[in-house]
Amino acid sequence: MTNRDKIIKANNLTGLEIDAIITENHKYGDENALLRKEIKRLADALNVPLSAEFEAYYNEAESVKAEVKARLK
Repeated sequence: MTNRDKIIKANNLTGLEIDAIITENHKYGDENALLRKEIKRLADALNVPLSAEFEAYYNEAESVKAEVKARLK
């Protein structure tokens, strides 16, 4: 195994470990929700239009959130 292969293997293992820890600390899509909200907030602040695909995804996620919250009341 070359040094390059060792570095790639070490980085992949490190990446897997990082992903596992993040997933452990942020279950249930928390990370995606944080990123989705931040992208929307930044786009609004900078007055930058979002792609139609992202806008549809954002609106769907917010709609689902509202539906679930309403059901839980």
